[in-house]
Formats: sequence, structure tokens, C-alpha cells
Amino acid sequence: MASYLEDFAKLRPCYLLSRSSYNDVLLRLPERLIRSLTGVFANSGSELWSQNEIMIRHEHDFSDDLFEFVAKVVQQSSYPAKRTPTIECGPASLRICLAGTNSTAKQIEDYKKWENEHNELTVILDEFSARFPSYEVYRDTDHSLLIMPSSFNSSIVRNHIIKRHKSARLISYLKPRSVSGFARPLHNAFSEVDICTVVGGPCDVSQLLSYEKRCMSGQEYLFDLPASMLEEA
Repeated sequence: MASYLEDFAKLRPCYLLSRSSYNDVLLRLPERLIRSLTGVFANSGSELWSQNEIMIRHEHDFSDDLFEFVAKVVQQSSYPAKRTPTIECGPASLRICLAGTNSTAKQIEDYKKWENEHNELTVILDEFSARFPSYEVYRDTDHSLLIMPSSFNSSIVRNHIIKRHKSARLISYLKPRSVSGFARPLHNAFSEVDICTVVGGPCDVSQLLSYEKRCMSGQEYLFDLPASMLEEA
């Protein structure tokens, strides 16, 4: 998929949105791909990076009460194989991952099996929402929770892009977990002329990028699908 995205980035400005830190993005993606992007929105959209330089950072001071609650959640978890660090702090976000934020794929899979039996994250999410109504907590992945202040959410990503590309028609590809989690405000903020397609994985993105390129070259007619069909793509 990286080659498809690199080729597309030569034709139109492209931004990457990641729930992870910028350093984690650098470790996961080829350097040539990062260089081809106009920018990277990291830490769930709270930071904008361009060519390894920080352009925008939204920060939030989490209260001591909230940090104490998060620490208590970790301590009281009955998961027997917790691996530190279990808490990851971004500029405007906190992530709780009881399997460990640096866990291997097998360690994460082991935790997911345990979580499916014990349903601990759902209990934590409900308790947090009741105690801290001025924050949003998302089921970030199958094995982690993401906490963000209600005063900040991912819809700011669209605002930043529109400021830089005033006449832009935005095309976004988001995974189902992102749409139901931290990227839901961004998904809801898209206008009628924008397209936000929910995809299953890299193969879907590659196919859609190829289609967009054919549209721009006149080889395909551009058409707008109903929202219901886009959600199923």
C-alpha cells in the first residue's frame, strides 16, 4: 500500500492520522512514505508534524484525580500478565493498555483472549465515564482505552486541513475501530462534498486510491456513493 500512497501523494496533498505517537509512526512506516506526506496528525490528531518538524501541538493538563484513577485501574486489574508501561501519555490523551504499550503481537493476542472472557475494559470504561463526565473515553483497540478531554477531539484535524487547503474536497479512509472510537468526531465533521469511507484494511485503501487516480486522469467518472454504501466499503 505504501507505493500506492506515495504515488497518490505526488498528485494531491496527503495527511496521515494515527492514534500513535509520531515516533511510533516513524518506526512503523518507511521513511520515503513519511517524506511524501504533507503532514502527519499523531497522538489521535493532537499533533501535526511535517518533514519531522512539529507544526501544531494541542496540550491538556490532566488532573491529579484522573491520574490517580488510571493508576488505580492498572493496580486493581486482575489480568495476571501486565507488562509495564501500561499507560501512555500524549499531549492531549492518555492510553491504558494492560497488556503493555510495547507488547508483542502474541502478548496482545493473549490479553484479548483474557479480556473476551472477563470483559474488564467495559467495566473500566463505564466507571470512568461516570466519574469524569468532562472527558471522553474510547475503546481505542481490542486491548486498550483512550482518554481525551471533551474540549478537544479529532474533528480539529479537518479544521487544520481546510485552513491550509481552503477549497479542498476531503477524501478519508478510516478503519471501523477508529470510526467508532477516537475518529468519530472527525467522521461526523465531514461535509456533504467530502467522502469518509470505512475500510477493512490496506487492500481496500490501495483499490480506492487507484480508483481516485483514474478519476483524476479522466479514465473513470467520479461519482458519489450513498453514505450507506460507503460505510460498507
